[in-house]
Amino acid sequence: MNQNNLSRNPPPPKVGPLQTKSRRDARAGVLHLCADLDYGDPARETVTLAVLTQRLGWRAMIASSGGALVNEAERAAVKHVRMPLDRHGMFANWRNRVHLEALAQRERPALVHVHGMDPIEMGCRLSLQHRLPLIVDLTQPLPDLPATHRMIAQIAQTSCTVRVPTQTMVRHLASTFQINPAMVACLPPGIDLQSYNTAATSAERLHNLSRLWRLPEQAIVALVPIPIEPQMGHAVFLQAMAQIKEENIYAIMVGGDRNAPGLRAEVEQSVENLGLGGRVIMPEICPDWPAAFWLANVVVAPNSAPRGQNMEILGAQALGRPVIVTTAGANEEMVLKGETAWVLPPDNPALLAKALREAAHLDTDQRVTLAENTRFFIEENFPQANWFNGMMELYEGLMFAAVRNPSGAEARVA
Repeated sequence: MNQNNLSRNPPPPKVGPLQTKSRRDARAGVLHLCADLDYGDPARETVTLAVLTQRLGWRAMIASSGGALVNEAERAAVKHVRMPLDRHGMFANWRNRVHLEALAQRERPALVHVHGMDPIEMGCRLSLQHRLPLIVDLTQPLPDLPATHRMIAQIAQTSCTVRVPTQTMVRHLASTFQINPAMVACLPPGIDLQSYNTAATSAERLHNLSRLWRLPEQAIVALVPIPIEPQMGHAVFLQAMAQIKEENIYAIMVGGDRNAPGLRAEVEQSVENLGLGGRVIMPEICPDWPAAFWLANVVVAPNSAPRGQNMEILGAQALGRPVIVTTAGANEEMVLKGETAWVLPPDNPALLAKALREAAHLDTDQRVTLAENTRFFIEENFPQANWFNGMMELYEGLMFAAVRNPSGAEARVA
């Protein structure tokens, strides 16, 4: 990052409240389908959207295999129905079809919102059988496999809107799957600026997380919030860390290897081989992201494989933290190059080590100015209110079209 670019900005404009343009659809039911409600982008966005719509007077329902975020949804009076949407096979598909059919008959939803790949088949079937409008939320690139192409073809048979968070995902769907651009709605993600706020992050939360991760006091912390999967840059990051051992930087690499079993063991072995034992912490989940970003001196996304979005990079900037990202995927859409982030080519340990050293040596004035820039950037471009109001416009548009064209594969409003 060019430190001369750390210029001060005027106070950001106020973001409007979460709202819809009309209350005509109040009490309309929205059925969310998500593989599980464990930590991750699809689960977090599912719960957040369901809770916010419930507060506006809609009826929000979630069907998933369960997970850590179920309690959060149910505390907001969101109905959760447990079914194995994360499983595939003849019996699991039959069971899901039966349960979803019973749920649709009982609750009469006006719209189905599918989050991620796993529930797409069930969502399409429900949409076609009950003429319900369908939104499919895809936040990460899809594998270029025959099964995925069949799934995209199935989506095209429904009256469906595919919501994506970035232009990277728009290009991915168009180039890899030739999906009709008219079906795609690009709606950027949003950050809860009240939760991701220094004033809301208490000393007790910081102390609890620091103790959980056994961080030494006054440590310089580099946080890598990215799943342990192939080409996510963990090996490159560790090589960069090995080049700057004298900086006394501690790394926290948060992420599970559910999609790549065994890769965690390889990363742990690399830590030992590079002489970084005791300097790298690898929790599978983070129970408190705002506190984690507050503890970090820099947040790093070293991936070489493209990602469709990175909510942790947005959250880090909302809390005023400098970030280092690669040019892979949508990373550049999540930052302001030279103002809020170092943007580097992937697979370059030397450049990453240089950026980590620069981030570790920012002085107080530079950190304050950078924090103002990053917060302003998020408030201006990624507030949760814009994301949520955009989702409500999608909902209302689909249900209004359903009322005008009830014979299509659209919804009836309950």
